[in-house]
Amino acid sequence: MKGLWLYLHFPLLPLEMQCRADVREPAALLDERAARLLLCNTASQAQGLEPGMAVARALSMVPNLRLLQGDVKQAAQQLEGLALWSGRFSARISLQPPCGVLLELASMLRYFRGLDLLWENIQTQLQALELSCVSATGHTPLAARVLALDGGFCAADATDHLRRLQSVPIGRLELEARQRERLQGLGFSRLGELLALPAVELAHRFGPGLTAWLERLTGQRPDPPTYFEIPAVFLRELPLAFEVERTEALLFGLRRLLAQLEGFLRAHYWRALRLQLDLLQAQGQQSLVVGHAQGAQSADTWLELCRLRLERVTLDRPVIGLRLGVTEFRELEAGREDLFSTAVAQDAPTQLLSRLQMRLGEQSLYRVAPCADYRPERSWKEAPLDGALPALPDTPAVRPLWLLASPELLARSTVGSVIKLLQGPERIVSGWWDQQPVRRDYYIGCWPDGRRGWLYCEPGGDWYLHGWFG
Repeated sequence: MKGLWLYLHFPLLPLEMQCRADVREPAALLDERAARLLLCNTASQAQGLEPGMAVARALSMVPNLRLLQGDVKQAAQQLEGLALWSGRFSARISLQPPCGVLLELASMLRYFRGLDLLWENIQTQLQALELSCVSATGHTPLAARVLALDGGFCAADATDHLRRLQSVPIGRLELEARQRERLQGLGFSRLGELLALPAVELAHRFGPGLTAWLERLTGQRPDPPTYFEIPAVFLRELPLAFEVERTEALLFGLRRLLAQLEGFLRAHYWRALRLQLDLLQAQGQQSLVVGHAQGAQSADTWLELCRLRLERVTLDRPVIGLRLGVTEFRELEAGREDLFSTAVAQDAPTQLLSRLQMRLGEQSLYRVAPCADYRPERSWKEAPLDGALPALPDTPAVRPLWLLASPELLARSTVGSVIKLLQGPERIVSGWWDQQPVRRDYYIGCWPDGRRGWLYCEPGGDWYLHGWFG
């Protein structure tokens, strides 16, 4: 099945999903019997540890070695999480257990303006995930996998892939161990030496299995992968390798969950409006709601909002895991944004509003809704940020932007001398129905320093300042 494919190989995935890829503390993942090391991070390898080493010997060499236990179910969930993350780059994704993800790229090059920009984008996002990864392209799914397991490669042309495949050592091919030993015993050292032989002779000497494998590799035999189906609901959980007692330490794991969320949203062409973040504890959990005024896709946007929300949280017990779900979403407006663009400039006000909500609390912000009352101090009310506002009543166009909490009494002698009246009067007579009647003549006045205020005179002759114009 020819085209262009990208294989992402995560050699330390079960280990690095529990600790940082660049962590300075030596760490290792144990095998099923907890007797030997299965995977070692960079820090432990630098001190002489390697996979297959007995735990007792490893601890004698590195006493502060951090040992982690693997989980088959958790590993499968981790791989699915990376498939969700990959949704930002391709609509066709295939899981390659235990540590690989295959992406179809041929149909995506047009959107990303070529392989170079797409490759650069993927590598940047991989660095943000802090996961060790070897990437390779190939003209067939198997070619991309073989080149990734051999150290990586990037090219768009099938000729370049075939040329690079010829240098792959026989020992790195995913063939049966007995077959590899037989090939090496006959003097074969590189894949190119097999590709140069006639298929009939190979089948006669080594059986049809090897020939079929080479045909899948070169594209002579169809090899369609099984594609991963993006779920309709986003609910992901991430266990933590140790108990967390400070909210700042949760951001590392949360960043990975939000990267999966962004791929999920882009694949569905959705914006998330509200998330629920559960801080899982040994007994119970603390649940937080994080919202965005207009909805967002970007993991960076949601990470900032979650960070602001976590600043207001006091952990009553240590956190041992995170669970993230989308409780409300909306579809992207047609023409507003494409699948791969970042947030547009007009989202800035809503992003500011969302940050204020997370920092101050959702109940601390409100909109000003008009009321059908001509008394200025009663012509508005607090309204929630979401929902439609009532229609505006008919009012004069000239009104100050800043209305004082209560009118301030002015000296009668200043009006007309110090304060010049520029416009008015505008008579307001209202409030007889609720025993708080007003009868006022409003004017626009100018102060000596150029400020313009909104003042009124009552029937008794007293003058009051009620607001300032911007």
